[in-house]
Amino acid sequence: MPDLSVLVVDDEPAIRQVLQAAISKAGYAVETAGSAAEALARLEAGHHDVVLSDVFMPVTDGIELLKQARAKGHGATFIMVTAFASVDSAIDAIKAGAWDYITKPVRNEEILHRLEQIDAMRGLREDNRALRRLVLGRGREGSFVFTSPSMQAVERLVTRVAPTDSTVLITGESGTGKGVGARRIHELSARRDGPFVSLNCGAIPENLIESELFGHTKGAFTSADRARKGLFLQADRGTIFLDEIGELPLAMQTKLLHVLEAKEVRALGSEQPRRLDTRIIAATNRDLPAMVREGRLREDLFFRLSVFQIQMPPLRERRADLPALMRHLLAQRVSGGSGAGPTRTAADTGADLLVLDPEAEDLLVNYAWPGNVRQLENVLHRAAILADGGTIRVADLPPEVSRLSPVAAAAAEQADNGPVGEGPLRERVRRFELALIRRAIDEAGGDRRVAAQRLGIGLSSLYRKLEEARDDA
Repeated sequence: MPDLSVLVVDDEPAIRQVLQAAISKAGYAVETAGSAAEALARLEAGHHDVVLSDVFMPVTDGIELLKQARAKGHGATFIMVTAFASVDSAIDAIKAGAWDYITKPVRNEEILHRLEQIDAMRGLREDNRALRRLVLGRGREGSFVFTSPSMQAVERLVTRVAPTDSTVLITGESGTGKGVGARRIHELSARRDGPFVSLNCGAIPENLIESELFGHTKGAFTSADRARKGLFLQADRGTIFLDEIGELPLAMQTKLLHVLEAKEVRALGSEQPRRLDTRIIAATNRDLPAMVREGRLREDLFFRLSVFQIQMPPLRERRADLPALMRHLLAQRVSGGSGAGPTRTAADTGADLLVLDPEAEDLLVNYAWPGNVRQLENVLHRAAILADGGTIRVADLPPEVSRLSPVAAAAAEQADNGPVGEGPLRERVRRFELALIRRAIDEAGGDRRVAAQRLGIGLSSLYRKLEEARDDA
């Protein structure tokens, strides 16, 4: 059964009635409008997939209607109809964004054939989007890589709230993936095909943020030489993500509260508010209740924003995710060349994936990660540049990570306080490392798992080093 919604626009009532009857009989939902102004009002009031519009109409013609509809963000497919066939008007219609152009007298069969084509194309686009989401799967932008209980809890909250239009507040330390969480909510929602618009509230000067969010009319202020649509309207039928919401000035907090309550925005210099169909997701690394107590955040705004709250756990509390997350980030590393241009990953280029040496992986898993996922990504990017032979080793890690190696720390202490011994450096380090491991096993009562934990290395690394020592004996 067809599920397209069609809007017929023609200044002649008889033509509207004939087309409405034929299109409705074919099973399509159909409305009519007698002018461009009426058509725009209907587009504003409800969703239409196809607009079948006469070109030559009084006051505002069909091509101007198409341009105005596009300027307002309406994505309906336009078919233009006219009794005056000419190459020039056809070119104008196509340039303005029309999908097709037909001439009067219009045969009903021709109109229905066009609608069948559009319906088939729309179904194909939906199939492609679904396939793309399936292929991208877990671990791409707008998705999480996790096995830990804390992230499983986050995922449950995300999947519960995504299908609703509820305002969401995502909290957590810097670099924990709040933006990824916001995008995942958008991708799992009914607004997934609409825009996802993001703004860092702390990155915009206070005197510009109102214009950035709400837009302005031409002449609204000295440098406003043209009208500008604000981010809220750019996110129409989609999602706006207000990152670092705790940085929003108090004056703007009042205006944002009005947007949340009234579901409308007013551009600077305009007296006419515009209705909003936009979901709001906010994020912060600040303690918002403390800011409320200190008078730096409106309490009513906090309550409006925190209708549904999601806390992103820091990386140190989800260590079980680190091995898979590191593999994912290495697979997404930039490969080949440098400079401007699109990011290319190992998967894009067919390059072999980098792997982590077991000792390097142990260090990374046991590091505290104060900068969370963002810091991990930067460390792996640096290590990927330094790595030789496709393997990242301890020497490729930055000092703040590699210096935490118990073996390296103990070796440095002995170098400072005791004799350095004789022989090649590598052999001396190996002997000292083995002695340290054996001592840790003795102190753990022979429990090698406990010894590995105390040394800050994986159990597999401990067994491997002991095996290498037996092979050399």
